[in-house]
Amino acid sequence: MKRALLTSYEKDESLLRLARVLTTYDWSLWGSAGTTKFLGDNGFSCRDIAETVGPPILGHRVVTLARKIYAALLAKPEDSEELDRLGIRPIGLVYVTLYPLEKTIADPASTPEDIIEQTDIGGPTLLRAAAKGRRLVLSNPAQIDELERWFKNGSREAERVTLVTRLAAAAERRVADYVNASATYWEKRSDKI
Repeated sequence: MKRALLTSYEKDESLLRLARVLTTYDWSLWGSAGTTKFLGDNGFSCRDIAETVGPPILGHRVVTLARKIYAALLAKPEDSEELDRLGIRPIGLVYVTLYPLEKTIADPASTPEDIIEQTDIGGPTLLRAAAKGRRLVLSNPAQIDELERWFKNGSREAERVTLVTRLAAAAERRVADYVNASATYWEKRSDKI
C-alpha cells in the first residue's frame, strides 16, 4: 500500500477532503500527532508518525525531523535493499500546511517571541525533501483538485513526471516565500537593535 504523510497546521475541510481522496485510492495515512487526532476524530484511519520516529520532543518543536522520515522521502528505487535492512518504508506523498508565520509577521501586536514560535522548521524541511525525492508533494490545499484528477485518470506514469515537477516547483516556491518572509522580518528587526 502507498503511504502518505500529512502534517497540517490547518485542521479543516481541505485536510478531510484529501484524506477521502487518498483512502479512495488505497493510500495509507500517516500524520503528525494533531493531524492524526483530527483525522481520527473525523472517521479516518491515520497512524501517528511517532510510532516510527518516537514522540514529539522539546515542547512539540521536534516532531517530523527524523532520519527515518527523510530516508523514506529521499530514497531512490535502487535504495530498496538498504531501506528494508533499516526497516524503513517509502513515503510517496506529503501534504504540509505551514505554521502561519506570514500572518503573525503582519500582525502589529506580534512580538519577536511570537515570530519565533510561528516559525515552522519541520514543515519546510518535509516539503523540500519530498520535492527533491520527487514524491507527490502538496503545499497548498488547491492542489488536491489536480491530484484527484490524476488519480481519476488512472495515475498514468506518463503524466506523473509533469505533475511531480509542477508540485515540486510549487513546494520550493512556498518554502522560499516563507523563508523570505522570515529573513525580511529579522533584517528589519536587526536594523532597530
